[in-house]
Amino acid sequence: DGQQREEVYVWGSFLQSRMHQNGVTCMDCHEPHAQKLRAEGNALCTRCHNAAEFDAPKHHKHLAGGKGAECVTCHMPTQDYMVIHARQDHSMRVPRPDLSASLGSPNACTQCHKDKQPAWAAKAMDSWYGKAWRERPSYGPTLHAGTTQGASALPRLLELARNPAAPAIVRATAATLAQPHAGPGTLQAAREMLQDPDPLVRIAALGMVTPMDPVNRVLNAAPLLSDPVLGVRVEAANALADVPESQIPEGRRAARTAALQEYENALALEADWPSGNVNLGNLRLRQGRGDEAVAAFERAIRLDPQLASAYVNLADALRHLGREAEGEMALRQGLAVMPRDADLHHALGLLLIRKGDKPAAYRQLADAARLAPDNVRYAYVNAIALNAEGKRGEALAALRGADKRHPNNLEVLSALISINREAGNRQAALRYARQAAVLLPDNANLARLVAELEGK
Repeated sequence: DGQQREEVYVWGSFLQSRMHQNGVTCMDCHEPHAQKLRAEGNALCTRCHNAAEFDAPKHHKHLAGGKGAECVTCHMPTQDYMVIHARQDHSMRVPRPDLSASLGSPNACTQCHKDKQPAWAAKAMDSWYGKAWRERPSYGPTLHAGTTQGASALPRLLELARNPAAPAIVRATAATLAQPHAGPGTLQAAREMLQDPDPLVRIAALGMVTPMDPVNRVLNAAPLLSDPVLGVRVEAANALADVPESQIPEGRRAARTAALQEYENALALEADWPSGNVNLGNLRLRQGRGDEAVAAFERAIRLDPQLASAYVNLADALRHLGREAEGEMALRQGLAVMPRDADLHHALGLLLIRKGDKPAAYRQLADAARLAPDNVRYAYVNAIALNAEGKRGEALAALRGADKRHPNNLEVLSALISINREAGNRQAALRYARQAAVLLPDNANLARLVAELEGK
């Protein structure tokens, strides 16, 4: 729901706050030279907010002078970093214990009252303030759906991403969560967001057009090669890195060259970082410069032998160069260092499929699914492998489990439809086909399939 979690800067939460939206800056509360607050306790807040209204028991409902009466206790709860550093959440939001159960999010109430449940806190707030506080807009349910409900969350994500009243970082997050479901039907929404005044939203919108065909990518991303913000220009250049020069409008070619150079200059500053070399390798691979991609990924591995993505991407680059045997060696080298890394097992499984060693491939794909049970793609591919082995029952069980953990995933639904049809289970196939049709109401093929399974 946007509250701080794990090792993050408080800047991300502050960008969500009404304070930031209304022009309040860090230095309004923090004295930068002395590195102290401009006032202590509630006095910091009441420089702007009415003390008689807010710094009073009628508002905070706690004993005056106690911890519960401090503004920051309820509106800036802490999370511990490095075990000992309690950082306050700077989104300065109203506690929402009513959402904790459905979102799994913390709330300030039960953070203090550790022996109580969120429902207890919500009931207490109802008795103090009525129930209107429950109706306050929250983007938490939409973002939560974006991470747990698959394609069914797409309409809500696009609505939030285009909501001008929502903080820009929230709209950009919604657009980012929409990226895996991007397609022709989301193109108009992406075009609107590419014109957004905030660069975070424009960058996220570029991620929505990157999977498109080259023509649509050029039409929509090329104008942002001249964006006033460097991050946007770099993202546009990366989205168009694999498009031949002849397909770039003549008036945009110089801008693409300049933006790519800016990206390469930024990556050069990270030449001693493994991730910087992986990013450079990915760029070179998109540009068709395979040998340079291989060199970049190999540098990343030398810098960090435990960076799994470097081995996976190195194997992919070697595959593009027709050097699959070396790619297999690279993946096995990575597994020797990280034997429980699911990404390496999955990549090796796919390589062995291409090699024709299906029994060994199936073992690797099964290991990947077992080691990363939350990765729906790995569960899907493993189920397809199980079905190919003749283990239809196990395949269906794996797919049903994946559908339960990751509802509304179109790949999983497609496999459930197909394998149930093969098994002669028409009713099960129809159930999953109807579920997919709800997600893709304009898909004529799905409509025909549902009609066929219904016997119409």
